[in-house]
Amino acid sequence: MLERTPPGSAAFRGLPVLLAALVALCSLGGGYAVGQRAGYDDGAVGGYESGYTEGSAAGYAEGQKEGYAKGHEAGYAEARDAATAEAGASYDKGYQAGAEAGYADGEAAGYRQGYEKGYEEGQAAGYAAGQTDGNAAGYAGGEAAGYRQGYEKGYQEGAGIGYDNGYKAGQLSAASASPATVADSPAPVARSAASAPSGSAAPKAPGNSAPTQNFVPAPTAARTVYVTKTGKRYHYDNRCNGGTYYEATLAEAEARGLTPCQKCVK
Repeated sequence: MLERTPPGSAAFRGLPVLLAALVALCSLGGGYAVGQRAGYDDGAVGGYESGYTEGSAAGYAEGQKEGYAKGHEAGYAEARDAATAEAGASYDKGYQAGAEAGYADGEAAGYRQGYEKGYEEGQAAGYAAGQTDGNAAGYAGGEAAGYRQGYEKGYQEGAGIGYDNGYKAGQLSAASASPATVADSPAPVARSAASAPSGSAAPKAPGNSAPTQNFVPAPTAARTVYVTKTGKRYHYDNRCNGGTYYEATLAEAEARGLTPCQKCVK
């Protein structure tokens, strides 16, 4: 049980001080609570704003960095694909243009090379063939001309000798039959090839088994005939058909393979 403190006592005198201390303490505690709340609120607001600002700045920087990296990678990939597609199209276009130009140049070069090679080989082959044909034609013409010349010469000499021998044999035969006839016979007259009997048989030509009847001596190979540069016939008349003619021998004309004109060569 509490005892009452008598007024005036020391304890009683200290009571106001204690009450004042309690009031001050309560006031202090209330102010602390109020100040704490106010400080908390202000601190929360300030800290939020400060944290928001700093967090926003940090988040922006980090987001910007990450976004830049992703955007760079995406843009690079897209640009690379577009460049690859464009390069492929450019390559195809350039390849086609190059192929066409190369083909044209190659064809022209190949044509020139082929033409030169073909010309050389054709010239050599033509020369060889022409030489072969020319040799054959020349040989045939020379053989024919030589045969005619030899035949004419042999015929003339043979006819003359044969006539003389036959005449002498006829004289001897007549003399043995009648001596007086020999004395009265005229002297033999030499006969030329032109006076030889026209119906006498000509000797056989090489490779010809049938005799030629009614032989008329052919013109000699040295006879002058008339030819043109591009014509296929030779002429006896240099005014035939109004052409421009050049002199040649019959042998030369036949060696060229020319045939006689049906109008003036008879």
